[in-house]
Amino acid sequence: MSTSKKKAGSIFAVLVVIVLLLVVAATVTVNVIFSGDRIPEVGGYYLYLHEEADMEPDIPQNSLVFAKNAPNTSLSPGAKVLCYLADNHVALRDIYQITVNEDGSTSYFPGTALEQGNELSIPRENIFAICIRASKELYAYVTFATSVAGLMLLLVVPCVILIIMLLVKIAKSSQDDFDDEDFQFDEEETDQMLKKPAKKQSPLFDPEQSTAGSVASIEKKRSSLQGNFTEKPVNENSPYQKAVQERTMKFKKVQQEDIERVQREAAEQQAAQKPETPPEKPAYVPTHEKTPDAPAPKPARPKQPAPAPKPAASAIPAAARTSAPNIDDILDPGELRAAKEGRKFDPEIAKSDSIDDLIAVLEKEKNKL
Repeated sequence: MSTSKKKAGSIFAVLVVIVLLLVVAATVTVNVIFSGDRIPEVGGYYLYLHEEADMEPDIPQNSLVFAKNAPNTSLSPGAKVLCYLADNHVALRDIYQITVNEDGSTSYFPGTALEQGNELSIPRENIFAICIRASKELYAYVTFATSVAGLMLLLVVPCVILIIMLLVKIAKSSQDDFDDEDFQFDEEETDQMLKKPAKKQSPLFDPEQSTAGSVASIEKKRSSLQGNFTEKPVNENSPYQKAVQERTMKFKKVQQEDIERVQREAAEQQAAQKPETPPEKPAYVPTHEKTPDAPAPKPARPKQPAPAPKPAASAIPAAARTSAPNIDDILDPGELRAAKEGRKFDPEIAKSDSIDDLIAVLEKEKNKL
């Protein structure tokens, strides 16, 4: 798009905005002026909406009448005035006759173009304005602007259009700024690109071709990139940085609490899995008893825990040692083992050295029973 077209579009947009603003302002002003029941006065002129046909052809029906405030102006017959009638109603009338009374006062007889002599005379104080001009076009505009349809068309619609134009202007300005900032080209390179078409180069490497120009262009582009994409300083006091630091501290705290909890649970689990010290088992008592060839069946022995290791003799203190005799010197080992196993001990069976002796002892015991 050329510059002249852009300027023409801008001027047209400005004119549209001005017209819409004037329409909105006029509509608001008309609604404010004609909002009450009284006849509005603007700049010394009364604005009266005349809807009757009793003053034609001088004042047409449905017209806006401009009446100048003239409380002390002299009047003549035929003047069109705004006055208070004898019943205190405001109306647009024609003064068709003026008479001077015996007491020196003046009486004014109001009437219309169709009827005269039907209304009582009024004093000069009841006449407050003289009609100057009437307009049917302004009457139509005022009545339309104060209606519901007029408010929608002359107030709401222009406001919506203005808002849309403003949003479009803001979006277009932001897009133009973006294009100007991010798509700037070097004028010299642009001119070279336009003037000199790109030459077709051979895909093979030519050692005679100088690479100084390419190196210079690469260095220039790298310096441009470094200038445009330098690291920006971070404001540590910004709300965003403070929020990031606070979240980082909370994360580290939670992580440290999780590590301590895992370590504590591992220590508790290790302590729970540690084996308890088994109870001490009585020392094994060796026996000098010979094992018979066919021993009698023995009852099942209860399972005993593993014996605790005996302390070394050197580790027993001297005070703990005693000169008491060993139990093996007093009791027979076979008798002691039978007592531990819960069975009856028979010394004769224990002394038998062969199967025949064992059978004989068993027969002897059977005969006793």
